Amino acid sequence: MADDFPISLSIQLREHLRALRKQQRLTQAQLGKRIGVSQARIAEIEANPGAVSVEQLLLLLATLGAGLKLHVHAADQPMHSVAEPGAAFIPARKQGSW
Repeated sequence: MADDFPISLSIQLREHLRALRKQQRLTQAQLGKRIGVSQARIAEIEANPGAVSVEQLLLLLATLGAGLKLHVHAADQPMHSVAEPGAAFIPARKQGSW
């Protein structure tokens, strides 16, 4: 069964990214090696996930066994700003690569 973690602001990704990495028992250096970036880059992404490209974020999530799901709100539900649409993490069963 999949768990959903609603995200409406990029800052909320910080703890999710760290938790996903730690759930896999990976250090920042180990994760960086898996996806071809430095430990420092992983630290930057975890500290400021809003500054990473969507492509890089999606590849990182896939490597951690997660994905991103876009959720369209019903007309009677409050909308998030255009710059920060609502999204949720959907853990994936399939591992991706960088």
